[in-house]
Amino acid sequence: MDIADICSRLETLTEAVKGIEVGLGRLSDGDAMFALAERPPTPSPNPRPRYVPTDWPRIGGRVELPDMSHLFAGDAYRDQCQRGDSREIYAAACPGLAQLVTRIRVPLYKVSSCALGRIANRMQELGRDRYASEWFSGDTYVSAPEGFDKWFPSHLSLAKPAAPNSPVAIGPRALTVKLPRTLSAEAFDLAFDAEIRKGAIDLWAMTEAGARHFAFVDVDPAMVQRATSFAYGAGVRSCPARELAVFRPNEDADRLVNIVERVVLRHLGLIP
Repeated sequence: MDIADICSRLETLTEAVKGIEVGLGRLSDGDAMFALAERPPTPSPNPRPRYVPTDWPRIGGRVELPDMSHLFAGDAYRDQCQRGDSREIYAAACPGLAQLVTRIRVPLYKVSSCALGRIANRMQELGRDRYASEWFSGDTYVSAPEGFDKWFPSHLSLAKPAAPNSPVAIGPRALTVKLPRTLSAEAFDLAFDAEIRKGAIDLWAMTEAGARHFAFVDVDPAMVQRATSFAYGAGVRSCPARELAVFRPNEDADRLVNIVERVVLRHLGLIP
Protein backbone atom coordinates (compact mmCIF):
# COMPACT_ATOMS: atom_id res chain seq x y z
CA MET A 1 0.00 0.00 0.00
CA ASP A 2 1.55 3.33 -1.03
CA ILE A 3 1.27 6.75 0.62
CA ALA A 4 -1.59 7.87 -1.66
CA ASP A 5 -3.74 4.88 -0.68
CA ILE A 6 -3.11 5.48 3.02
CA CYS A 7 -4.08 9.16 2.72
CA SER A 8 -7.23 8.29 0.82
CA ARG A 9 -8.32 5.77 3.45
CA LEU A 10 -7.61 8.22 6.27
CA GLU A 11 -9.82 10.82 4.59
CA THR A 12 -12.63 8.27 4.23
CA LEU A 13 -12.31 7.24 7.89
CA THR A 14 -12.35 10.89 9.01
CA GLU A 15 -15.59 11.56 7.11
CA ALA A 16 -17.18 8.46 8.63
CA VAL A 17 -16.26 9.58 12.17
CA LYS A 18 -17.77 13.00 11.49
CA GLY A 19 -20.98 11.35 10.34
CA ILE A 20 -21.18 9.28 13.53
CA GLU A 21 -20.61 12.39 15.66
CA VAL A 22 -23.41 14.25 13.86
CA GLY A 23 -25.74 11.29 14.36
CA LEU A 24 -24.95 11.10 18.08
CA GLY A 25 -25.57 14.82 18.36
CA ARG A 26 -28.99 14.38 16.76
CA LEU A 27 -29.86 11.58 19.16
CA SER A 28 -28.87 13.67 22.17
CA ASP A 29 -31.02 16.53 20.89
CA GLY A 30 -33.98 14.29 20.11
CA ASP A 31 -36.39 16.09 22.41
CA ALA A 32 -35.60 19.43 20.82
CA MET A 33 -36.00 17.98 17.33
CA PHE A 34 -39.38 16.48 18.26
CA ALA A 35 -40.55 19.84 19.59
CA LEU A 36 -39.40 21.52 16.39
CA ALA A 37 -41.28 18.99 14.28
CA GLU A 38 -44.44 19.55 16.31
CA ARG A 39 -44.24 23.33 15.97
CA PRO A 40 -46.82 24.62 13.42
CA PRO A 41 -45.33 26.19 10.28
CA THR A 42 -44.99 29.96 10.21
CA PRO A 43 -47.09 31.67 7.55
CA SER A 44 -44.90 32.77 4.68
CA PRO A 45 -44.75 36.50 3.94
CA ASN A 46 -44.65 35.59 0.25
CA PRO A 47 -47.91 36.89 -1.29
CA ARG A 48 -48.31 33.82 -3.48
CA PRO A 49 -51.06 31.41 -2.29
CA ARG A 50 -48.90 28.88 -0.46
CA TYR A 51 -51.30 26.49 1.21
CA VAL A 52 -50.80 25.42 4.81
CA PRO A 53 -51.19 21.80 5.98
CA THR A 54 -54.74 22.19 7.29
CA ASP A 55 -57.20 19.31 7.23
CA TRP A 56 -59.50 20.90 4.64
CA PRO A 57 -63.07 19.84 3.90
CA ARG A 58 -63.71 17.97 0.65
CA ILE A 59 -66.48 18.07 -1.91
CA GLY A 60 -68.53 14.92 -1.48
CA GLY A 61 -67.60 14.68 2.21
CA ARG A 62 -64.65 13.41 4.23
CA VAL A 63 -64.84 9.88 2.85
CA GLU A 64 -63.22 8.04 0.00
CA LEU A 65 -65.58 7.61 -2.94
CA PRO A 66 -65.36 4.11 -4.44
CA ASP A 67 -65.20 3.70 -8.19
CA MET A 68 -68.70 3.05 -9.57
CA SER A 69 -67.69 2.56 -13.20
CA HIS A 70 -68.66 -1.14 -13.26
CA LEU A 71 -72.31 -0.21 -12.76
CA PHE A 72 -72.47 1.56 -16.12
CA ALA A 73 -71.82 -1.74 -17.89
CA GLY A 74 -74.72 -3.51 -16.17
CA ASP A 75 -78.19 -4.18 -17.53
CA ALA A 76 -79.83 -2.25 -14.69
CA TYR A 77 -78.18 0.97 -15.83
CA ARG A 78 -78.65 0.39 -19.56
CA ASP A 79 -82.35 -0.30 -19.04
CA GLN A 80 -82.85 3.09 -17.35
CA CYS A 81 -80.44 5.38 -19.17
CA GLN A 82 -82.84 6.98 -21.65
CA ARG A 83 -81.31 10.40 -22.14
CA GLY A 84 -82.95 13.62 -21.07
CA ASP A 85 -81.47 17.05 -20.33
CA SER A 86 -77.74 17.78 -20.14
CA ARG A 87 -75.87 19.91 -17.62
CA GLU A 88 -72.35 21.35 -17.65
CA ILE A 89 -70.18 21.34 -14.53
CA TYR A 90 -67.43 23.91 -14.03
CA ALA A 91 -64.97 25.20 -11.43
CA ALA A 92 -64.77 28.97 -11.84
CA ALA A 93 -62.21 31.46 -10.55
CA CYS A 94 -61.48 35.18 -10.80
CA PRO A 95 -58.68 37.57 -9.74
CA GLY A 96 -60.65 38.71 -6.69
CA LEU A 97 -61.10 35.14 -5.51
CA ALA A 98 -57.37 34.52 -6.07
CA GLN A 99 -56.60 37.40 -3.69
CA LEU A 100 -58.87 35.83 -1.08
CA VAL A 101 -57.11 32.49 -1.54
CA THR A 102 -53.78 34.23 -0.93
CA ARG A 103 -55.11 35.60 2.35
CA ILE A 104 -56.61 32.40 3.72
CA ARG A 105 -54.16 29.86 2.22
CA VAL A 106 -56.92 27.51 1.04
CA PRO A 107 -57.77 26.78 -2.63
CA LEU A 108 -61.25 28.02 -3.50
CA TYR A 109 -63.38 27.78 -6.64
CA LYS A 110 -67.01 28.32 -7.49
CA VAL A 111 -68.05 24.74 -8.29
CA SER A 112 -71.44 24.68 -9.96
CA SER A 113 -73.54 23.69 -12.98
CA CYS A 114 -75.44 25.35 -15.80
CA ALA A 115 -77.40 24.47 -18.91
CA LEU A 116 -75.63 22.93 -21.89
CA GLY A 117 -73.60 25.49 -23.83
CA ARG A 118 -74.10 28.32 -21.30
CA ILE A 119 -70.75 28.44 -19.51
CA ALA A 120 -69.45 31.49 -21.37
CA ASN A 121 -72.68 33.39 -20.73
CA ARG A 122 -72.68 32.25 -17.13
CA MET A 123 -69.19 33.68 -16.59
CA GLN A 124 -70.36 37.03 -17.96
CA GLU A 125 -73.36 36.99 -15.62
CA LEU A 126 -71.14 36.26 -12.61
CA GLY A 127 -68.90 39.14 -13.61
CA ARG A 128 -71.76 41.61 -14.01
CA ASP A 129 -73.10 40.64 -10.58
CA ARG A 130 -69.59 40.57 -9.08
CA TYR A 131 -70.43 37.27 -7.50
CA ALA A 132 -69.05 36.76 -3.94
CA SER A 133 -67.54 40.26 -3.74
CA GLU A 134 -69.11 41.07 -0.35
CA TRP A 135 -68.87 39.83 3.20
CA PHE A 136 -70.53 40.81 6.47
CA SER A 137 -68.21 42.57 8.90
CA GLY A 138 -69.48 43.80 12.23
CA ASP A 139 -72.96 45.04 11.46
CA THR A 140 -72.65 45.89 7.78
CA TYR A 141 -71.70 44.42 4.42
CA VAL A 142 -68.20 45.18 3.16
CA SER A 143 -67.75 45.25 -0.60
CA ALA A 144 -64.51 44.65 -2.50
CA PRO A 145 -65.68 44.33 -6.11
CA GLU A 146 -62.23 44.66 -7.67
CA GLY A 147 -61.34 41.45 -9.48
CA PHE A 148 -64.76 39.85 -9.09
CA ASP A 149 -65.94 41.03 -12.49
CA LYS A 150 -63.75 38.65 -14.52
CA TRP A 151 -64.81 35.06 -13.87
CA PHE A 152 -63.56 32.17 -16.01
CA PRO A 153 -63.84 28.36 -15.98
CA SER A 154 -60.59 26.74 -14.87
CA HIS A 155 -58.90 23.80 -16.56
CA LEU A 156 -59.68 20.43 -15.01
CA SER A 157 -56.85 17.89 -14.86
CA LEU A 158 -58.06 14.30 -14.60
CA ALA A 159 -55.92 11.25 -13.94
CA LYS A 160 -58.23 8.85 -15.77
CA PRO A 161 -60.90 9.04 -18.49
CA ALA A 162 -64.58 8.61 -17.82
CA ALA A 163 -65.81 5.04 -17.70
CA PRO A 164 -67.44 3.48 -20.76
CA ASN A 165 -71.17 4.25 -20.79
CA SER A 166 -70.68 6.91 -18.12
CA PRO A 167 -73.14 9.81 -18.37
CA VAL A 168 -70.17 12.16 -17.91
CA ALA A 169 -68.11 13.53 -20.80
CA ILE A 170 -64.84 15.24 -19.89
CA GLY A 171 -63.76 18.50 -21.48
CA PRO A 172 -60.76 20.70 -20.71
CA ARG A 173 -62.78 23.26 -18.74
CA ALA A 174 -66.05 21.49 -18.02
CA LEU A 175 -67.80 18.18 -17.46
CA THR A 176 -70.97 17.46 -19.42
CA VAL A 177 -73.48 15.09 -17.83
CA LYS A 178 -76.36 13.55 -19.76
CA LEU A 179 -79.20 13.13 -17.32
CA PRO A 180 -81.67 10.24 -17.36
CA ARG A 181 -85.03 11.27 -18.69
CA THR A 182 -86.53 10.83 -15.23
CA LEU A 183 -84.04 13.24 -13.61
CA SER A 184 -84.84 16.91 -14.13
CA ALA A 185 -82.16 19.59 -14.28
CA GLU A 186 -83.55 21.13 -11.09
CA ALA A 187 -83.43 17.83 -9.19
CA PHE A 188 -79.89 17.13 -10.42
CA ASP A 189 -78.69 20.58 -9.36
CA LEU A 190 -80.23 20.15 -5.91
CA ALA A 191 -78.47 16.81 -5.32
CA PHE A 192 -75.20 17.97 -6.89
CA ASP A 193 -75.09 21.20 -4.89
CA ALA A 194 -75.63 19.24 -1.67
CA GLU A 195 -72.47 17.21 -2.38
CA ILE A 196 -70.45 20.34 -3.20
CA ARG A 197 -71.67 22.03 -0.01
CA LYS A 198 -69.83 19.36 1.97
CA GLY A 199 -66.66 21.17 0.93
CA ALA A 200 -68.06 24.72 1.27
CA ILE A 201 -65.69 27.23 2.84
CA ASP A 202 -68.43 29.18 4.66
CA LEU A 203 -69.62 26.08 6.52
CA TRP A 204 -66.10 24.90 7.33
CA ALA A 205 -65.17 28.31 8.72
CA MET A 206 -67.75 27.76 11.48
CA THR A 207 -66.22 24.45 12.60
CA GLU A 208 -63.51 24.01 15.25
CA ALA A 209 -60.97 23.00 12.59
CA GLY A 210 -61.86 26.02 10.51
CA ALA A 211 -61.56 28.36 13.49
CA ARG A 212 -58.08 27.02 14.24
CA HIS A 213 -57.03 27.54 10.64
CA PHE A 214 -58.24 31.15 10.46
CA ALA A 215 -56.60 31.92 13.79
CA PHE A 216 -53.34 30.52 12.43
CA VAL A 217 -53.42 32.64 9.27
CA ASP A 218 -54.76 35.62 11.25
CA VAL A 219 -57.86 36.19 9.13
CA ASP A 220 -61.40 36.91 10.32
CA PRO A 221 -63.54 33.87 9.37
CA ALA A 222 -66.31 36.30 8.38
CA MET A 223 -64.22 37.11 5.30
CA VAL A 224 -65.23 33.78 3.71
CA GLN A 225 -68.91 34.23 4.49
CA ARG A 226 -69.32 35.80 1.06
CA ALA A 227 -72.39 37.38 -0.50
CA THR A 228 -73.54 38.93 -3.78
CA SER A 229 -75.63 42.06 -4.24
CA PHE A 230 -78.35 41.56 -6.83
CA ALA A 231 -80.17 44.59 -8.19
CA TYR A 232 -83.95 44.16 -8.39
CA GLY A 233 -85.25 47.29 -10.05
CA ALA A 234 -84.67 50.11 -7.59
CA GLY A 235 -83.79 47.71 -4.77
CA VAL A 236 -80.73 45.62 -3.95
CA ARG A 237 -80.70 42.25 -2.23
CA SER A 238 -77.60 40.58 -0.77
CA CYS A 239 -77.63 36.80 -1.13
CA PRO A 240 -75.13 34.33 0.34
CA ALA A 241 -72.58 32.92 -2.11
CA ARG A 242 -72.97 29.24 -1.25
CA GLU A 243 -70.99 27.69 -4.11
CA LEU A 244 -67.43 28.58 -3.02
CA ALA A 245 -65.81 25.27 -2.13
CA VAL A 246 -62.36 23.95 -1.36
CA PHE A 247 -61.27 22.49 -4.66
CA ARG A 248 -57.97 21.63 -6.36
CA PRO A 249 -58.38 21.28 -10.15
CA ASN A 250 -55.31 19.05 -10.36
CA GLU A 251 -56.38 16.69 -7.58
CA ASP A 252 -60.16 16.91 -7.13
CA ALA A 253 -61.34 16.77 -10.75
CA ASP A 254 -61.62 12.97 -10.69
CA ARG A 255 -63.57 13.24 -7.46
CA LEU A 256 -65.90 15.70 -9.17
CA VAL A 257 -66.62 13.16 -11.92
CA ASN A 258 -67.33 10.52 -9.28
CA ILE A 259 -69.76 12.85 -7.50
CA VAL A 260 -71.69 13.58 -10.70
CA GLU A 261 -71.88 9.86 -11.54
CA ARG A 262 -73.10 9.03 -8.04
CA VAL A 263 -75.90 11.60 -8.26
CA VAL A 264 -77.16 9.85 -11.39
CA LEU A 265 -76.73 6.34 -9.99
CA ARG A 266 -78.46 7.26 -6.74
CA HIS A 267 -81.42 8.71 -8.65
CA LEU A 268 -81.74 5.42 -10.56
CA GLY A 269 -81.66 3.44 -7.30
CA LEU A 270 -78.42 1.62 -8.20
CA ILE A 271 -76.56 2.83 -5.11
CA PRO A 272 -77.89 3.87 -1.69
